[in-house]
Amino acid sequence: MSFIYKWIVSNGDDVEVEYCFSSKDNCVKVVEMWVNGKFHRLNWMSKEGRDTLMGLLEEDYNNRMSATSNLESRMFDNFN
Repeated sequence: MSFIYKWIVSNGDDVEVEYCFSSKDNCVKVVEMWVNGKFHRLNWMSKEGRDTLMGLLEEDYNNRMSATSNLESRMFDNFN
């Protein structure tokens, strides 16, 4: 399963990233990305840009998993 993350960079660029969580490597990985609607690669970004983006993706993934866990917990509580 992959996720889409949208980010407007301070310079106005519109970044859209498809990412997933690798069970093998236990980390978030970028599948594909686009900047201003054009194909882009992670390694074309500056180190600072990559670090910022990866931090945002990890935060987004953790928020999604936390929300899923909370929903499952509430569903289970309502089941009993």
